[in-house]
Amino acid sequence: MDQLFDAVYEIMKESFPRDEFRSYEGQKALLERSDYHLKTYEQEGELLGFCAYYVFDEFLYIEHLACTPLSRGLGIGTKLVQDILSEAGNHPVILEVEPPVDKVTKRRVGFYERLGFVLNLYPHYQPPLNPTTDMVELKIMSSFKALEEEEQKAYRRILNQRVYGVDAEFRI
Repeated sequence: MDQLFDAVYEIMKESFPRDEFRSYEGQKALLERSDYHLKTYEQEGELLGFCAYYVFDEFLYIEHLACTPLSRGLGIGTKLVQDILSEAGNHPVILEVEPPVDKVTKRRVGFYERLGFVLNLYPHYQPPLNPTTDMVELKIMSSFKALEEEEQKAYRRILNQRVYGVDAEFRI
């Protein structure tokens, strides 16, 4: 598992801004949690993509989805997200994205929209993940329907406590 996690962490470092993932030790510690899951896509023994997500009673939360640079556009991310949606059954799936302000962020939002997600326009902030990183303004996308503002706030409270380890009311 260590070698697989190392490969996941390398893809994470290549794919996300530093403020959007934990230190190596912090990220690896999540593997000990019963609500945290890592789904991978491998071909011929090589890791090409992964999805890191949480399963809560209320919803599933995709924290990270990424593929190696050379395997992007091959449908791997789509397959991983579809697997999560199938696993979720009738439970909503939510995820965070950067606000769609440029070509890359708009393309990312479009990817999730094609999979049935809806961009919710209410404010959302990811608390700092490391002592040296800042809070990040993001948007929440939800599977198949827009969230009511109070519903998103309820989900954000769960994320604040269970994922980010901060007060439930952080930036609510």
